[in-house]
Amino acid sequence: MATVRGTIRSTNTITADGLADDQSTARARAVDGLDLAGYDVVQTNTLSSTAAGNITVRAVARSTENQPHEASGPNYEAALAAYLQSIPDGWISLGITIDA
Repeated sequence: MATVRGTIRSTNTITADGLADDQSTARARAVDGLDLAGYDVVQTNTLSSTAAGNITVRAVARSTENQPHEASGPNYEAALAAYLQSIPDGWISLGITIDA
């Protein structure tokens, strides 16, 4: 019997846009527009910029929700397949260990 244990993380993301005359202010407004309870900012991208200084930045934050996950099988291959198949939609595996 083998058991695969690991941690899974939600793939949920949220976004917000910020508009300003300069890059720093637009980025700050975009980040301020996010409710970061349970989220971390993972990227900011400039969506548009004009010579007149109209800059739009989009901030993206990813969920920090993690949870343990495990599955067992008669051998490693079966346990790994069961582990991967039982990961819910909207979640990814962050890593695994095996107990044989």
